[in-house]
Amino acid sequence: MQVSRLLSGESDIWVGRRTRLKRHLVTAMEGFFPVVVRTGPHHLAAIYRTGAPHVGITGTLAVSTSEDGGKSWSDSVQVQPRWDDTRNPALGVNAQGELVAAFWKARLHCYQVDSAQKEPQFVWSGEEQPSWRTIPSLHYCKSADGGRTWGEVSTYMSETISCGSPYGRIISAPDGTLLMAFYGRAREPLPNFRDTSILLRSTDGGATWGDESVVAHEYNETSYAFLPGGELLAAARSESGHVATLHSSDGGRTWSQPVQVTRDGEHPADLTVLQSGRVLLTFGRRIRPMGCGALLSEDGGHTWNRDREVLLAGDGIENGDLGLSLHRATGRWPDRDPSLLRIRLRDVQGVFRLGPGILPGHTLPRRGHPLK
Repeated sequence: MQVSRLLSGESDIWVGRRTRLKRHLVTAMEGFFPVVVRTGPHHLAAIYRTGAPHVGITGTLAVSTSEDGGKSWSDSVQVQPRWDDTRNPALGVNAQGELVAAFWKARLHCYQVDSAQKEPQFVWSGEEQPSWRTIPSLHYCKSADGGRTWGEVSTYMSETISCGSPYGRIISAPDGTLLMAFYGRAREPLPNFRDTSILLRSTDGGATWGDESVVAHEYNETSYAFLPGGELLAAARSESGHVATLHSSDGGRTWSQPVQVTRDGEHPADLTVLQSGRVLLTFGRRIRPMGCGALLSEDGGHTWNRDREVLLAGDGIENGDLGLSLHRATGRWPDRDPSLLRIRLRDVQGVFRLGPGILPGHTLPRRGHPLK
C-alpha cells in the first residue's frame, strides 16, 4: 500500500495577553538603518538611510529630530551628499551635547565602474579590493546644533579591521569615554569565519577614535549597555544569524565567551537598561511572524525570561531583509515603500522601519520613489 507524504512544517504560536502600542511616523518612503538617541528630557534625534534602498550608490544618511518625545518630527537634514552609498550609521551624544555620527562610505570599497554601458554605471562588488587596506572605512562628524548642520568629516583607519562598518548607538562610559561598535574583515586572515567585532573609544568627545579592543570573532553588529554595577554587556549578531551576549568587567578590554540567546534568523539586537534595573533585549525577527521580539533579564543578561517573550511587532512581509530594535534602536525592514515609525512602551522609546499597510485605517503618504 502506498503511503502519502504530505508537506509539513512548524510555526511560532503566541499565548498571552494582547495589547496595543502607540506608533508615530518619523519619515515615509525611506528609513533603513535607523538609530535614535535622546538629546534632552523630551528631545530625540534619529539618523536613517535616505535616497536609496539597502544598497544603492545614490544613498546617504539623514537626521530628523523631535522636541515632544517623538510625537512629531522635523524634516530630514542630509548628513552627507549622495553618490557615495553612505550607510550603516552609528549615533551618539557627547558630554558637550553635540551629536556624533559615524558611517561607512561604501563607494570607496565595494563599487566598480562598468564602462561597458552607454553611460558608466557604479556596480556593487563584494569582492576584496586593494582599497580595503588603504582607504579608511570609518567616517565621522559632529553637529553642535542638534543635527541642523554638520561639521567637517574625519576618518579613522582601524588597526584590526581592513574593511568595516560602525553600528548602533554610541554610548558613554562612566568616565565619559565614548564607545562605538565597529565590525568587518580582519586585516590578518583568520580561518573559518569572516567577521570580527571590535570596540572603539574616544576620550575627546568624538573628535578622534582609537584604542581598539576585540570583542569577538565570527560576530558583527553589536549593541552595548552599561549595567547598574558597572559591568558592560554586549549583544552581538553571529555570522549564522543569532544574537549572543557577552560580559566585560574591565570596560570592554576583555570579554566572556559568547552565549547564544536567540535563534538563527533573530537579529540584529539592541540593549536597554530599564529604570527598574532589568535589561531589555530587542531583536529583529526574520522568522514568521516577522517583526520585532523582546526578552527581559533580571540578572544583568546572564539569563532571559523565555516564558514571557514579547512580540513587539509582527507586521513584516515580503522578505527577510528586516530587523528592528527598540529604544535608541537600529534595524531594517523590507525595501518597498518603507516608513520609519516611533514606538512607545512605558519608559522605553525607539524607532523601527516597516513596510506599507500596517496601520489599520491609515494610508502612508506616497512621495515618489526615493531613487528619483
